Amino acid sequence: MTSPELRQARQSGFNSPRLFYIGLLSTGVVIVLFTLLGAFWLERQSHVLQREGQQRAASLLAEGLAHAVESDLITRDFAVLEARLIQTAFNEQVVSLLLADNQGQVLSHVSRRGLASGPAVPLFSPMSITPPAHMPWFEVDGEQLRLWIRVGSVLPMGWLRIELKATQSDTALRQLQDQLLMLSGVSCLVLITVLILVLRKTHDLFKEHEAGLLKTQQLLENVAYHDGLTRLPNRHLLMDRLRQSLAAAQRHGNRLALCFIDLDGFKQINDQHGHEAGDHLLIEIACLLSNGVRQVDTVARLGGDEFVLLLPDFDDTAQIEEIADRLLQAVSQPVAYGAAPLQVGMSIGIALYPDHADSCEKLIEQADRAMYRAKRSGKNRWVFYEGCPSPALS
Repeated sequence: MTSPELRQARQSGFNSPRLFYIGLLSTGVVIVLFTLLGAFWLERQSHVLQREGQQRAASLLAEGLAHAVESDLITRDFAVLEARLIQTAFNEQVVSLLLADNQGQVLSHVSRRGLASGPAVPLFSPMSITPPAHMPWFEVDGEQLRLWIRVGSVLPMGWLRIELKATQSDTALRQLQDQLLMLSGVSCLVLITVLILVLRKTHDLFKEHEAGLLKTQQLLENVAYHDGLTRLPNRHLLMDRLRQSLAAAQRHGNRLALCFIDLDGFKQINDQHGHEAGDHLLIEIACLLSNGVRQVDTVARLGGDEFVLLLPDFDDTAQIEEIADRLLQAVSQPVAYGAAPLQVGMSIGIALYPDHADSCEKLIEQADRAMYRAKRSGKNRWVFYEGCPSPALS
C-alpha cells in the first residue's frame, strides 16, 4: 500500500524531469532557430549591400562616361568615342561598354568578356539594339550587373550600356558570407549534439536520483506500515486492508473473519530468558503465522505479543476453524534458543462479518472480547464471539 502523500510526491518526481527536458529542448531549438535566422539575415543584408554598391559604382561610372562622350557623339568622332570606351574598360569591374544612337544603331562596342586579365577589345560587328523603355535600367545576370542610361544632358542623343562584374573584394565578401553560413550550420549541429549529450547525461542523473528517491520512499513506507521487529504489517496497514476487505465483502456479499491473538506465557519467557529471547520468539511466531494462512490473508502485529489475522472471503466457518487449529499446533511447538527451548501457547478470539459486526472498529472490539473469553476458558484455544461482556483486563 502507498499513502496518497507518497503517491503524490512520486508523481511530482516523475513530472519534474519531463518539464526540465521540455524546457531544455525548447531553449536549444530557440537558440538554433535564432542562429540560423541571424545567419540568413546577415547573408541577405550583405548581398543587398553588395548589389547596392555595384549599382552605385555602375551609375557613377556610366554618368561620367556619358558626359565625356556627349561632345564626341555630337561631332560623330567615332575614333575618340571608341578610345574613351577602351580607356574606361580598363576598370577591373567593367565587362563591356556599348554606345548606340537614338535609332538603336551601335556606334561602338568594347568588351573584355573571356579575357580575365587582358586588354579590352572593340567589337566591329554592326548591329542594332532596342534599349529599355525606362531609364536608368538595371539588369542582374548572375554575378554581373547591366545598366542602361540616356546620353545627352539637354536632348537625348543615344544610349549607353555598361556591364560590371564583382570585384575581388566582392568575391571575397561573398566567400566570407558562404563561410559564415557554413559556420552557423556547423555551430547549430554542434549545439544540437551537445544538447543531446546533456539531455542524455541529465536523464541518467535524474534516473539515478529518482531510483534513490524511490528506495527512500519504499523504506519510509516500510517503516510507516510494517512492524520494526517482525516486518509484519502494523496497525495502520491492517486498518487500511481491513477497510478495503470490508468494502469488498459488502459489495459482493462475502463473509470476513478477524482473529485477535494473544500469546500465552510470553511474559514468563521475557522474565526467565530476557527480552532478546522474547524478540527471537516473536520473529519465529510471525513466520509461523504467515506460513499458516492463505496468500490473500493478512497477518499483522499490533504490539507486544498481540497479533491479528484478517481472513477475507471464506465459504463457511469450518475453514476458519481449520486455520485456527493449524496455527495453534504450529505455535505450541518449542522454539530453539540456545540451550533452553522456548514454548508458548496462544488464545484466539474470532469475530465474523456480517454475523458479529459490520464495521472495522466493531470487528476488532468483538474479536478482542472473544480472545479474553478464550483465555478465561483455559487458554491455548480459539473462540468465536458470542456476545460476551467486555472482559476485565488482568
